[in-house]
Amino acid sequence: MNNRPFYSSVFSVFSVSGLLGLAAIPVAANPIPDPVMASTRSIIYVNPTIGNDNASGQAQSPLRTLTVALDRAMPNSTIVLSPGTYSVETGEVFPIQLKPTVTVQGDPRDRGLSVIIRGGDAFLSRTFARQNVTILGANNATLTGVTVTNPNPQGYGLWTESSSPIVVANTFTRSGHDGASIVGNSAPVLRNNYFFQNGANGITIFGSSRPELQENIFERTGFGVNIAQNAAPRLVGNRITQNKDGIVIQGNAQPILRNNVIDANDRDGIVSIAQSRPDLGTSTDPGNNTFLSNRQFDINAQRSSQILPAFGNQLSTRTIGRLDLSGIASVVPVNVASSRVTTRLNPIAINPSARIARPLPRPNAPTAGAIEIPVPAPMTTPIATQTPMIAPIATQTPIATSVPVRRMARPAFPRPNAPSPIIPLGESAPLPIAQSRPSRPLPMARSSAPLPIAQSRPTLQINAISTAPIPVQVSQAAAPRRFTPSGILPVPRATPPIGNTRGTSVRIWRGGSSGGSSGVSQAASLGFRFRVVVRANSDLEQSQVRSIVPDAFSLRGRGVMQAGAFRDRTEADELFQVLVNQGLQVSIEQI
Repeated sequence: MNNRPFYSSVFSVFSVSGLLGLAAIPVAANPIPDPVMASTRSIIYVNPTIGNDNASGQAQSPLRTLTVALDRAMPNSTIVLSPGTYSVETGEVFPIQLKPTVTVQGDPRDRGLSVIIRGGDAFLSRTFARQNVTILGANNATLTGVTVTNPNPQGYGLWTESSSPIVVANTFTRSGHDGASIVGNSAPVLRNNYFFQNGANGITIFGSSRPELQENIFERTGFGVNIAQNAAPRLVGNRITQNKDGIVIQGNAQPILRNNVIDANDRDGIVSIAQSRPDLGTSTDPGNNTFLSNRQFDINAQRSSQILPAFGNQLSTRTIGRLDLSGIASVVPVNVASSRVTTRLNPIAINPSARIARPLPRPNAPTAGAIEIPVPAPMTTPIATQTPMIAPIATQTPIATSVPVRRMARPAFPRPNAPSPIIPLGESAPLPIAQSRPSRPLPMARSSAPLPIAQSRPTLQINAISTAPIPVQVSQAAAPRRFTPSGILPVPRATPPIGNTRGTSVRIWRGGSSGGSSGVSQAASLGFRFRVVVRANSDLEQSQVRSIVPDAFSLRGRGVMQAGAFRDRTEADELFQVLVNQGLQVSIEQI
């Protein structure tokens, strides 16, 4: 398995000084842990470099793999991971299954910059068939201070299915498909995580899930956040920046968005389609979301059948669709899932002297009552870190505000039921914070941010498939309304059949109905590398595909339709996701 470097862009998010009265999100005081209770709980140490799975797991005799540590862990245990890479090469067995009430802790001070879990293998989902997953969530489990990477082409970093873990201060990067996927009837809490450069989505929220997403960063992915089916997450204080689209809301989803910064996305800040009805703010609960420098629309509700409540936000005139900016529309309250767990994360203080030096400033943090546990450093130091350059967004040019938007002070928002995990911090290493702060400029990470691992990034490889691909099996959904998916325009009938995707310069090729190797050769000669194919054996399924992509055609007469061909993998993943969301069996092939 290839070791893939990950790309870390560490920055702090502050509000623009001219924004509409935004104030910092109130943070409830964290209780000080009881040192007596903390000193008696079970602690298992793991070191992938010098550990041994036959050892005792004590500080001076660590285990080698997280897999064995979880197998040994008793309820309410904490597993402390030393810096290093946890992979098949070091003995891990994927997917790694978290355990209820067990905490897996790396180094939350820098979101697991040097504690890397890399790999993935097959998991049979009850709702989405066979998937490739790195880590499986569990009720009342905690994951903090690690970097999760699944380099498989259709790989997911974290998969949470009808379970409710607490996921705090991690990095999800370089996964082939999604950084994280929340499906079924899940109600996890995700706070202060960094989702960066994943293949299709930063995070996908499906089913009837009700997660809490607080103060996370979603950066440089196809869709930063993808919400579908009947999901109703609550997004508070996040930053969604520099993605193809910031947040895409589909199906009957009803997310609630408050105090988020949605900026610098290549196309739209928020896209709402079908029956989805995001709550962006009401007269009694203003949104206080900030939309800034999104290339096409701040809010694109052109294909939504709903009136979207959007009171009390900062946005420009670049919106489309029916928006209630005056706070008149009524909002049906969404019940929070009763399965959300409440737990307390007891901290394990990491000895700062044992860490790799990172000459970056840190905010002060309380450490009273924490247990001082030295974490052995690895024998070698594979991580080379640099201070990223921050390019502040210019605020001299005023944003057009002809759309009537209420200027209202930020209300106090209650914290989720799960109390804040207490992670004692040392005196070094930064944490990019997603919440707004007053009187400071809003920084944006430069596209030339340095690679934190001193090795070249391999190109994402997809094995060519000469026979019928194995589709992703999903439950069949009702036939969708006829629409053209975001970013896909009908292809002209003229020769050659090439069209432009809306808002991008990426060209799409769709061959003739005869198929055959000549069509593949033509596509390859034009530089197209990926094609999206759909299993459609019945006339109904074929009509459903054509209702989404009018120029889809049968491929080699084997019950498979080609929906499009692309030069760019991200564009292929976007169409893949649209088709999967409609209950179709879809796969991506290399041309």
